[in-house]
Amino acid sequence: MTDALDQQTTDPSEATHPKPRARTHFKRILVTGLVILVPVTLTVYILKQIFDFMDGIFAPVIDKAIGVYLPGFHIPGLGLLLTLLVVLLLGWLSTNVVGRRLIQGAEALICRIPVAKSIYSATKGVLEAVSFDQSEAFQRVVLIEYPKENIFALAFVTKSARWPELSPKTSDVLLVFVPTTPNPTSGFLLLVPRSEAIAMPMSVEEGIRMVISGGILLPDLARPAAVPTDLPD
Repeated sequence: MTDALDQQTTDPSEATHPKPRARTHFKRILVTGLVILVPVTLTVYILKQIFDFMDGIFAPVIDKAIGVYLPGFHIPGLGLLLTLLVVLLLGWLSTNVVGRRLIQGAEALICRIPVAKSIYSATKGVLEAVSFDQSEAFQRVVLIEYPKENIFALAFVTKSARWPELSPKTSDVLLVFVPTTPNPTSGFLLLVPRSEAIAMPMSVEEGIRMVISGGILLPDLARPAAVPTDLPD
């Protein structure tokens, strides 16, 4: 009888507590799976569209040329091969003056088309933001108080400068780039006193991912820093 009364007087919250916890755990697992699956799916889909597009342009011409000697013959995987060749060709052209002028002319032509300009600029901006060259342009990730006191912004250090002849406040400053979200190619260039910049224990790539994701992808700041956190001279 006593045992029955004890069971009846048990706090109802204790019985219902595991359910929210299980629901939260399930939601966390679901979101984590989506974070892994969605980028992979989008990457495969975009690459497939590029390969199909290249294959649709070149395959009929090549098949027609080969068909003179081998009727009905088709080369499988031609889109993949031609895409790789085009990527290598564009990369090679960008390394010389003539090639760069040709690419700049093509970009200027695309930018004259209103809708194409928006798509091209946004796509190029994201790719440049996550590219190796762009990340190499930044030296460190720091926190600065911006736009006002007690509000912090993530910034990337590009250079340092010492201009004591201008003002005592500019005797030792850092040139930092404060990016916008989700397009980190636009932002603000600020000059911040070195003493007011807080070094962050994260790599530049982690900082860029954090900006692009709007703070969803946060690095583990509790782990040992992967890069030195001292600010460059």
